[in-house]
Amino acid sequence: MIRMSEYIKATQAEYAFKYRQFQIDETIENWVARQFMTLELPDVRLKKRSHRILQALAQRPQDSLNQVHGTWGEAKGAYRLIENERISLPSLQKPICDATAECCKGLDRIIAVQDTTTFSFDSARNAKGLGTVNDSQKSRGMFFHPVLALREDGLPLGLLDQQHWCRSDIVEHKAKDRTKRPIEEKESSKWLRGIDSSNKILKTRQPEGQIPKLVHVFDREGDVHEVFERITEHQNGAVIRSSHNRRVETTNGTIGYAHELVRKARLLGTTIIDVPRKHGESKRTAELEIRSINVVLSPRKSKHPKRCPIPLTLVEAFETNPPPDSSPLHWLLWTTEAVESIIDALDIVRIYMLRWKIEEFFLTLKQGCRIEKLQFETADRLAKTLAFYTPVAARILKCRDLARLNPDAPCTNILSRTEWHALWLKIHKKRPGKNLIPPTIKEAVLWIGRLGGHLNRKSDGMPGVRTLWLGFRDLALMAEMLRLIE
Repeated sequence: MIRMSEYIKATQAEYAFKYRQFQIDETIENWVARQFMTLELPDVRLKKRSHRILQALAQRPQDSLNQVHGTWGEAKGAYRLIENERISLPSLQKPICDATAECCKGLDRIIAVQDTTTFSFDSARNAKGLGTVNDSQKSRGMFFHPVLALREDGLPLGLLDQQHWCRSDIVEHKAKDRTKRPIEEKESSKWLRGIDSSNKILKTRQPEGQIPKLVHVFDREGDVHEVFERITEHQNGAVIRSSHNRRVETTNGTIGYAHELVRKARLLGTTIIDVPRKHGESKRTAELEIRSINVVLSPRKSKHPKRCPIPLTLVEAFETNPPPDSSPLHWLLWTTEAVESIIDALDIVRIYMLRWKIEEFFLTLKQGCRIEKLQFETADRLAKTLAFYTPVAARILKCRDLARLNPDAPCTNILSRTEWHALWLKIHKKRPGKNLIPPTIKEAVLWIGRLGGHLNRKSDGMPGVRTLWLGFRDLALMAEMLRLIE
C-alpha cells in the first residue's frame, strides 16, 4: 500500500533534482521587466507607467490604486492609463502570457489548469457592459476563465491565456435544444479557446522542436467530447474529471458504460490519502482502491454524426469503507496518458490534485487583491485593471511554493537587498552585518508570513497565501522606509 503524501514528496524530490539547474530570479524589478517585456503601447511614457503600476500592486496587493501610489499625480496617471481608449485589453494581457511562455523554456511538460470564476462588482454594479452572474440577476459582474501554467512539481509559472465575458441576461435552453447547438455558440467553447491559445503562444515563444507537452487539467465541466477531440488534434495530454457515464468500447470489443466497466476492472493497488478537514468533521484518512481501463469513446452516430471515436483511459479512485458519517471519496478521471501500473495511476491522481492551485489563484485575486472592490465606469476598464492583478496573484502563489519546493535557495531570488535587510532588521532588531550570507527562501517566506500574522508554531506549517499577501504589504512599507534612511 502506498501513502499518497509520501508519493507526492518523493515525486517533488525527484523534480527538485531535475530542475536544480533552473535559476529563478523573481526580484520585483526583474519580475516586472519580464512581465512587460513584449508590451507594446502607443507611447513609451505609457509603458513606463505600466511598469510602475504593476510594481506598486505587487508590493501592496491589498491596497487600492490610490493607496499604492504615493501622490495624487501618480494615482491620476494610473487611472488615465486604464481609461485610455488607445490601450486595448489584449495589449495588456498578451505580454503577461508571453512572459509565462518564456518561463516554460527548457521544460518537458507543462500542467495547464483551466477553470472559470465570477467577479461580482457590487461597488461598481452600474458600470457599463457588466452582466448578470447568477440566476437572481441582482449581482452584476463578469466571468473570468484563465489557463494557469504549472511546472510538473506544481510550481505556478503564470497565465497562458485569459478570457473575459459578460452575460447580457440569463438565457434558458431546453436540454434537447442545447444539444443541437454547435459548441462555438456555447460558453463551453472557452475550453477550446484555452487549449488553442495555450498551444499557439508556446509555439510562438519556444524554439522549434523544443515545445513542452501540455497536459490540460479540468474539472467535471470540461468533460466535453469536443474538448477531447481538440486535445487529440494538438497532441496534448489531459486529466479531466468524469461527469458523464459515457458509452465506450473496451480493447476486447465489449461495449458498455465507462463507470460500470471500471468498477469491474482489475485492482491495480490501494493508497491512503489525508482527507482535508471540513466544517463539522474531524480530520481523517481514506483508503482508496485504484483501478483503470483503456477504452475508446464510442458515440452513437445516429445522435452525434460528427463525433469521432477517441482512445482514452479512465482511472478510478474509490473509498470502499468510509466512516458512517462521511460520504465515500470517489474520483473518476479521464486521461490520455498511459496507465500501466499503480504508480502511473497515482501520478494521474497527483496531477489532478494540482487543479486546486487555480482555486488558490482565484482566492488570491478576490481576497488578496480585492478585485471585487474595484470601481470603474465600464467593464472594459475593470478588465484592464484585472490584467494588472493577475500576474500579481500568480507571483504570490509562486513565492509560497518556492519556499516549499526549493527551500534552501537564497532569498535574493525573490527579494532585493533592501527588502531582505528590512526583514532582517524587523525580525532580529538589528542591522545585518556587511558579510552576512542572505537567508534562504524558506526563512524569508517565514518572516514575511510573520508580518502577516503567521505564528510559525509546529502545527502551523508554512505560511499560506493569506498571510503572505498581508506580509508583502508591510514588507514594502518597511523597505521604503529603509531606503529613505540609508
